[in-house]
Amino acid sequence: MTITAVVPLYRVEPYLPDLLRSLDAQAPGPYELDVVFVDDGSPDASARMVERWLASTSVTGVLVRQDNAGVSAARNRGMDSATGEWVTFPDSDDLLSDDYFAAVARFLAVHADEIDFASARLLRLREPRPDPEDVHALSFRFAGGDRVVSMRERPDVFQLNVASAFFRLADLRRAGARFRTGLHASEDALFVAEYLLGLAAPRVGLVASASYIYRRRAARDSAVDAFRTDPRAYYERFVDGYEPLLSGCGDAGPPEWLQSMFLYECQWLLPVQLTPDGRADVLDDAQRETTLRALAACARHVTEKRLFEYDATALPVESRLLLQVLAGRSLPPWVGSYASRRRDGVRLSTPVTAGAGIRLFDEDGRPMSANRVERFAPDYFGQDVLQLHIADVDRVPRRVEVDGRTRPLVRARAGEGMTETTDRHRRAVVGTWAIPARQGDVRVWKPVTDPGVAVRLRLRSVVTVAVRLGKRAVRRALRRRTL
Repeated sequence: MTITAVVPLYRVEPYLPDLLRSLDAQAPGPYELDVVFVDDGSPDASARMVERWLASTSVTGVLVRQDNAGVSAARNRGMDSATGEWVTFPDSDDLLSDDYFAAVARFLAVHADEIDFASARLLRLREPRPDPEDVHALSFRFAGGDRVVSMRERPDVFQLNVASAFFRLADLRRAGARFRTGLHASEDALFVAEYLLGLAAPRVGLVASASYIYRRRAARDSAVDAFRTDPRAYYERFVDGYEPLLSGCGDAGPPEWLQSMFLYECQWLLPVQLTPDGRADVLDDAQRETTLRALAACARHVTEKRLFEYDATALPVESRLLLQVLAGRSLPPWVGSYASRRRDGVRLSTPVTAGAGIRLFDEDGRPMSANRVERFAPDYFGQDVLQLHIADVDRVPRRVEVDGRTRPLVRARAGEGMTETTDRHRRAVVGTWAIPARQGDVRVWKPVTDPGVAVRLRLRSVVTVAVRLGKRAVRRALRRRTL
């Protein structure tokens, strides 16, 4: 088979040699490779480096030039010049494992007729560390080895980047697939989503044996790093991208995998707003309001079931509750009042909608007063629809009522933070099993349960999760002993 790799070039002179060396090092296999480099008006020596490399390498390739128009326009230009049966879009500052194309080709030789696209394992090279690590948030997809997965049956298995993806060129052209120009974030994800929406039940080939190495630049000057300084990147992808896709799916509503993609975007947008380093100080008040409206417009197309069953990343319960309220829905009845013991009593944390009334009752059914009460709206872009009611009391109340309705009372386990307690409770309600997420967690640790996965891989995933759970239990025990 033939594979075309489309590689845009723009200000990558320090990193490009690594990619070129990795292309030269590719192992032979049942494939022929050609590379289309697109010089997107790069002002540095990137294009000249490619010209010299093409003159000396055995790899087939071509250099196409255009005025600077952005990465999407460059990929479109490269796709127009592609001739391979399959096409992929590696970034020019990344690297490929030596058997990258050979492993993908071996997989496609067996499974091409079963899939709509393929995805390689994504490793992360975090400069200045010298070795790539398997730490990507969605790495759970590859714990089951090379396999074919239905996205309709497994909506948490989705794809947001094109760098590690492989598409049939004929399918892209038949679908009229194009990268959107003018966007400042998520153009990859929207390209994938628009293409897959034309399919009734998309199936992805997960190629765990092929490793794409994504570079996290020490200089923090990549597009991924720069987006937080551009106000448009906070709302543009939702206003011009996700909302039109979600709302355009008709009466049946958007597929769950597309809803999951939106929730994945929220993982990187919402929790960090409560941290000093992640807060979107670049936005003015009007832009913060625009971001909230954009999130609300998308959240209305996410079902309550998908919102709370989503398990691709550790999206905090508080962030999910915000999206629930922004969508115009009330908090689910299972949402609890969460009690954690303190040296001087008990702290009760109760998520509520703005203006909701709260009453506490003791074991005799009498109203119970708190020693201290605080009520505030977590500052997600200045939202004021979701609040957190904090009450310090001498003992755990018998009952908590919010607007006359009893809330489940959930006690934190020793050593648990509130994020972990609420995630454990959510999992118990929706019936999923994984290690409860702690504050700041992104990756979800859960066993592979797919019946089609080899027993040894399922067993290995169970052992991995059990070991991490055991380590966490030991740390809790040590913390209790210290207290």
